[in-house]
Amino acid sequence: MPDASPLIPEITEEDIEWVRALMGLDALDEPRRVFLRSRTTLDVSACPGSGKTTLIVAKLAILARKWPHRSKGICVLSHTNVAREEIQSRLGSTIVGQRLLGYPHFIDTIHGFVNRFLALPWLDSNGYPSPTIDNDVTTAYRRGTLSNSDYWKVQNFLAQKYSGFDRLRICARDLTFDLGGKPFPAGSTAPSFGLAKHAIETAAKAGYFCYDEMFVWARALLEDCPDVASWLRRRFPLVVLDEMQDTFELQGAMLHAIFPRTSADIVVQRVGDPNQAIFDDAEAEPDESDSFPDSDAARNLSIPNSYRFGPEIAVLASPFAVMPVSPTGLCGAGPKAIGGTPTACRHTIFVFPDAGTAGVLNAYGKHVLATFDDADLAKGPVTAVGAVHQGASEVTPGHQHFPKSVPHYWSGYTAEISRKEPHPSSLVQYIRAARAAVRNESDLAPAVERLASGLIRLAGRIGDAGQLKRKARTHRTITDALVANSTVLAAYRRLVKALIIDRLPLTQECWDSMQGDILGICRALCNEDVFEDNAGTFLAWSADPAAPGGGAPISASDTSPNVYRVEEGSRHVDIRLGSIHSVKGQTHLATLILSTHWHDHSSARMLPWLLGNNVNGTGAGKRDRTRLLQTYVAMTRPSHLVCLAVPRFVLGDDQDITQHKETLTARGWQMVEIVDGIAKQPK
Repeated sequence: MPDASPLIPEITEEDIEWVRALMGLDALDEPRRVFLRSRTTLDVSACPGSGKTTLIVAKLAILARKWPHRSKGICVLSHTNVAREEIQSRLGSTIVGQRLLGYPHFIDTIHGFVNRFLALPWLDSNGYPSPTIDNDVTTAYRRGTLSNSDYWKVQNFLAQKYSGFDRLRICARDLTFDLGGKPFPAGSTAPSFGLAKHAIETAAKAGYFCYDEMFVWARALLEDCPDVASWLRRRFPLVVLDEMQDTFELQGAMLHAIFPRTSADIVVQRVGDPNQAIFDDAEAEPDESDSFPDSDAARNLSIPNSYRFGPEIAVLASPFAVMPVSPTGLCGAGPKAIGGTPTACRHTIFVFPDAGTAGVLNAYGKHVLATFDDADLAKGPVTAVGAVHQGASEVTPGHQHFPKSVPHYWSGYTAEISRKEPHPSSLVQYIRAARAAVRNESDLAPAVERLASGLIRLAGRIGDAGQLKRKARTHRTITDALVANSTVLAAYRRLVKALIIDRLPLTQECWDSMQGDILGICRALCNEDVFEDNAGTFLAWSADPAAPGGGAPISASDTSPNVYRVEEGSRHVDIRLGSIHSVKGQTHLATLILSTHWHDHSSARMLPWLLGNNVNGTGAGKRDRTRLLQTYVAMTRPSHLVCLAVPRFVLGDDQDITQHKETLTARGWQMVEIVDGIAKQPK
């Protein structure tokens, strides 16, 4: 094992006990203490519910307390700002928390790091204007550089090639472009190529770029000034990379170029779970330039025990881990006991007829109501998730792909609102997502932030929102921008009050009456000329979608987007629907995994693992490995109850079902068949 870095303070058992008291942590086992004490390059494979972010924050708190350097800091990078938010939440009022959030330390996303230290300096030094970095705003600007007919020439051509104008990406410093890693499907002399080239170059000269295009400028800086990487290693002797399994090829190559784990002058500690490596972008390629976790046992630490769930769920989920979690599999050391919950919940497989999914959500909801009392239901969300969640109205009951996606279980589902970081296609959907945030988090702040984000996106569509460049899309950004315009600021505050605080019913009549205030706010956020026609469909009214598909109808009692209510007598439970991607990192009270279709039915492909015939990823093809990762993520969300929804044909004929029931019962499942929309015990 390499020697500990002399630049990193030693962490003692006394330090660990100090941080336990500070953060109110339970007893820490030896693997967790090894990570806290470690001062060498190390990979940590932490299972779901192991508290890895809390563990990282605990280590940072100890180090901040003892950090001896004034110009050298700790660099913590991830794909979200969860670590920073936890520092603010748990340590924000402490001296160590304040130290961590300021110079010389840097705690941010990978994109934030690349922009600040590499891409923006290169753009500034090469004459580009202060950039706007946003995929949708940039795409809208590029579209605006073309006439309507020219835009549709390019869009229609790309649609025929199964792509689109919004996939255009700069891939080299000379403004060469492709379609998100795939070549443009026409030569340089083709009219469509020329129009796309004009749009890319004109937008770049005005400073409009997509998020991942910033890596192009970051690479350019490293090529022009290779000493920058050495400077960054001197600045940050300790680098912590969280959620390492989510790092894809473009990000990994950049991180390895700046912070190589073979370097003797830095310590790189990567934390993640290789069994949760699922990507929001279906075309994203995982980082294979430096595999995680390290194959060297001396540089690899495993934390296989979860505090989220108990041994029953651990046993059910463990076979779906692509990489064995430990020699004995996933360990369940939880969950925390809650009032009326039985010691062991009845984990259930709901078998529904091939002709439709009616009754699935009702059966699940009633099972939840029978399992938990109302006090328990208030302690965690009840969810239903599927791997595929985009609308598929062309697939109806009787189609060989049915059920293809989450909307086939409930027609009131909206995919754009479900995303982990909602990125709706209209301002109305932003408001629905904002209201969902209030419901789910019992806090107005996330809702106000989402409304502000939608308004700033609209401002970027209708004009030059230059005063907002390089700033986060936040409520504070808007109020600061409008501070000198009391009339418009008052209109903005009226909008927030009506939509978020008073929850004014969102009807088309209400929406039409707000248009004046909305456009007035966005005009004030823009510099110079404004082109309101560019607002287009983003500002237009849209009702809640109702896609056909044989699932449950929209219910008048549903009180929030993507929430389906099941009532039983005077009691009810709200089931929050979403994609598996959207719930990564979350903890649920109960989770229902919905069978969906991607090249095949997910439940059909996963049946051998469910029955115990297959274990882990041995022999699984690329697509089945993806399904295993998705299933494992979903099955490790709940603290108490996990359920599955499976179409009957997957289990075969009556004889097969009888045999499968015996096997599944022995493995810890109960089977409930749905007939005519009613859940019945199978014979």
